[in-house]
Amino acid sequence: MSRYDSTLRSLLDRLMGRAWSRAGAVAEVLSKGVARRVLTTGARFGYLITGSVLIALSVSITFWTQLGPGPLDVFIGAISELTGLPLAIAVWATVGSLILLATLLGRRPGIGTLLSPFIIGPVLGAAVHTLDRFDAPDTLLATIPLQLVAIAGIGLGAGMLIVSGLGAGSGELLAGAGSDRTGRTESVVRFGFEMTWVTLGVLLGGPAGIGTVMVAVLVGPSVANGYRVADRWAGRAQRRMANAHASIVDRDIERLNRSLVDTMPR
Repeated sequence: MSRYDSTLRSLLDRLMGRAWSRAGAVAEVLSKGVARRVLTTGARFGYLITGSVLIALSVSITFWTQLGPGPLDVFIGAISELTGLPLAIAVWATVGSLILLATLLGRRPGIGTLLSPFIIGPVLGAAVHTLDRFDAPDTLLATIPLQLVAIAGIGLGAGMLIVSGLGAGSGELLAGAGSDRTGRTESVVRFGFEMTWVTLGVLLGGPAGIGTVMVAVLVGPSVANGYRVADRWAGRAQRRMANAHASIVDRDIERLNRSLVDTMPR
């Protein structure tokens, strides 16, 4: 083999190795984790913001139907009514207390855990104020489907918060901390907390009703389904990234082929 051929072969091996090592690194990332691990920072915060807004709008519907919001929202509503605080402030005070308790029990909040209430509070207050201008349906045939839609929205919003990877919601965080301390499953611990919220909320005059029972029973499966949907959306982003990197490899190989043609003796 001539010196020219040896140099050319060395260049070929180096460029091919660079291209395929890049592809291999991408493949390794994609094979090791769920889709959210390859989401960009912007996409993560997009999921956080969208999920928080969706939760706030959905909870506002549970207030508007007058069937009763979820257990924690019954308690928050009672605090708002008793103290005269705006709903947003009541949300911040209650959720902040839950986060503090979870932290003391050993579960640290993520940035999403801290930011989400500051999105949910104002949006919830504005949405409730807007919906109050309209008369709620007065038949169960209309209000129950609305309540189910709201529960689905809460589940999807919570699923988006989980997929964002920026931190669990305050309820999930506290349930996890309680599970760590008691050795019981998170679902059992969360049910105990929710019964506590609704009991305290009712005693304080909160807006509990049949809708509260619906939320307590259905929100768990709704969050699980919302997580699957949001994770599927994130999976599409994963595939787009894989395709983008495959295009990079193809482009490198194409450039390599052109460089080989240009360097061949005429």
